[in-house]
Amino acid sequence: MPRKKKANIDELISALDEHVAEQNNDVWSGTLRDYIGMVANKPSLNMSAHKRVLQMIESHGVTKCEDTGERTYSFFESDLFGIDDSIKQVMEYLKAAAAGSEVSRRILLMYGPTSSGKSQFAINLKRGLEEYSKTEPGAMYCLSDSPMNEDPLVAIPESMRPAFLSEHGIKVEGSLSPYMEMLLKEEYGGNFLDLPVKRVFISEKNRSCIGTFVPSDKKSQDIAELIGSIDLSTIGKYGAESDPRAYRFDGELNVANRGMMEFVEMLKVDQKFLYVLLTLAQEKNIKTGRFPFIYADEFILSHTNETEYRRFLAKEEMEALHDRIIVVKVPYNLTVSEEVKIYSKLIGQANFESIHIAPYTLHCAAMFSVLSRLKEPKNQTLSLMNKMRLYNGEEIEGFTSGDVPQLKEEFNEEGMSGISPRYVINRISSILADDSKTCITPIDVIRSIRNGFKSNPKLDGAEIERLENILTKIIEEYSKIAKNEVQKAFFVNFEEEIQGLLSNYMDHIGSYLDGTMVEDEWGDKHEPNERLMRSIEEKISITESGKKSFRQEIYRKMLRGMQSGDSDLYNYKDHPRLKEALEKQLFEERQDIIRLTVSSRNPDGDSLKRLNVVIETLCDKYDYTPESANKLLRYVSSLMARN
Repeated sequence: MPRKKKANIDELISALDEHVAEQNNDVWSGTLRDYIGMVANKPSLNMSAHKRVLQMIESHGVTKCEDTGERTYSFFESDLFGIDDSIKQVMEYLKAAAAGSEVSRRILLMYGPTSSGKSQFAINLKRGLEEYSKTEPGAMYCLSDSPMNEDPLVAIPESMRPAFLSEHGIKVEGSLSPYMEMLLKEEYGGNFLDLPVKRVFISEKNRSCIGTFVPSDKKSQDIAELIGSIDLSTIGKYGAESDPRAYRFDGELNVANRGMMEFVEMLKVDQKFLYVLLTLAQEKNIKTGRFPFIYADEFILSHTNETEYRRFLAKEEMEALHDRIIVVKVPYNLTVSEEVKIYSKLIGQANFESIHIAPYTLHCAAMFSVLSRLKEPKNQTLSLMNKMRLYNGEEIEGFTSGDVPQLKEEFNEEGMSGISPRYVINRISSILADDSKTCITPIDVIRSIRNGFKSNPKLDGAEIERLENILTKIIEEYSKIAKNEVQKAFFVNFEEEIQGLLSNYMDHIGSYLDGTMVEDEWGDKHEPNERLMRSIEEKISITESGKKSFRQEIYRKMLRGMQSGDSDLYNYKDHPRLKEALEKQLFEERQDIIRLTVSSRNPDGDSLKRLNVVIETLCDKYDYTPESANKLLRYVSSLMARN
């Protein structure tokens, strides 16, 4: 064992050495003359801030859906869940801005409830830019002496830029900062081609091309944090405050030049800060008290909560800024499967490996969160629970996935309130941190969520009552799931048995629809077994008048599957209602033996042997541990005892 550990350490050190070597190899320096030659051969080096962000995102991979034409971006898949509509809007903004349209002169503002993903979105972009700048496609170069990492090409005189564009297809925008103007004249005699150039790496930590501003008390907040300030200690040396060498270009907007500026809770700052942003967004210039405008090209991403945003809209004096903001609403996620991913990610960031999380534990928590955010549908034939399922991509009788956009349009504010992921993960973490726990179950999480209501100052009596009612629905839903889990475990060859039942059902509905006879294993022919078909269909409330259309739908899907070559038999799991009907039919045949086995306080030898097989099946096939499997059986036993 010690030798293996040493080998692992050697590998780690070797990997770190390689990383350092790669970093050193990426260092480049030269003159503007050298850089212009590089750009002429590789025009892609000339990128605006917005285009850099866009290309960074797209470099991780883009998938286009053939049916809808919608694009999904791999960059966001591992950290952001359930905000696809918001991401789509941001990408539309970036594409328009990267193309050089007027949209590039707008501030992107994301607003929504706390813990909806706004800050995580900004963090991901910043970390992504940092890594992208280390790659060859994302390489960035700047004037070596510039305190703002200025684009080397802005040193090219205005009079020469049209020819540069026509001959090389490279558009140059912007102007040198006052500091670089002075340096060019005094140290390089105006010969801009001799200006030194270097490769620069984006880094928030090193304050290179990423700026972050967090508002504080309006009375003490200094605008110098945004635009820099005079270094009073140098006045005696340079003789005047207007000397660029006496100015510290260290404001967050200066730092963010050619990269990204994150403005946290933008609308909470004093209005004078917003006017600085207004000038920067519209004119790409930073205005200071001692100099003319300082050119800056940066992607400004701001975020705030809904209350501040509504207050901002009501201020008529901010109308000019209203027109210069692209607004993206970021509601809570409304999809159960995506909510589970959020919890899995957050739990995975901590060290809770010794505690087993039983199946459906996070699913139940996710159902609770999503239901708390949904509005009751206007269509009274659709329950809130079924609306949740429909949003989750499940099939609901009388509705299709095509109805989802219309349902979402019913309530513009759906997802802007409800339980946040942070609340739920806090309740889950409180259980995981319990040293006496070796596993947690859906019941543990439901109990913990409920116990946290009264200690939450944001919840009044009416809201607690609403959430209690939702938890009641979750308990009912989990009870069905728990029974189903136990019932499946009683069938050692469950899939084979249900496929046999499905095959039999398909044979009979095929003959029923074709008006033909069914041939049994002996070669004898019989009328289709109406009793068998109705026994299955009644499990999911298919009426006598509706049986034919149901059978036609199922048979059509079976034929489609056979024609596509995917399978020689229709997959019952593709149709949730048929799946439910088949399972109920199979379970009904074994209901008595399940009830007797599970509910017995003192099981006999055969029952005990059967229970052990069930526990082994739950562990081997359904991701339980012996402890969580026993808890599941005890819960189902209590349910059956009540029935």
